[in-house]
Amino acid sequence: MTTGWLLAGDLLTGPLCSTAAWPCSLRVRLCDLRPRFLPKCVIGSGCRAVARNGRILLCGDRPLDELSGQSVRVRLQTWHRAILPGESPGPYGVLLCVRCLPTNGLSRSVFTTHVVRPREAKGELRVEVGGGMVLDCRAGGGLVKSAESR
Repeated sequence: MTTGWLLAGDLLTGPLCSTAAWPCSLRVRLCDLRPRFLPKCVIGSGCRAVARNGRILLCGDRPLDELSGQSVRVRLQTWHRAILPGESPGPYGVLLCVRCLPTNGLSRSVFTTHVVRPREAKGELRVEVGGGMVLDCRAGGGLVKSAESR
């Protein structure tokens, strides 16, 4: 991924980084993210959580505890943030925009996610989430039942 931001390489690794356009959008079946993300707030119908490393911001249409096992569309883009009041926002981290796909029984996910240690990561995209762990996106999500249709 060509993010135009040099420090993104510290947060994103894997084969998909060299082939995908930035911002990047993927269909993913999410694992339980609660051990690596801390819920922050609810603003309108959106819920925010931040990774334990403080550099990955997750903005979703559902609370963190409802995302586990869901088939979602994830958009990865640069998170711009101003550190001090009056500063212009600059690249700070990665923003994960998560939107659940319609629950009409079955939906096709292209990737599945797993939170693993970097040496165990074998996926096409790895996102550093702190505590020596990465969110590993592996190809082969296949046909999955949505949580509401089980």
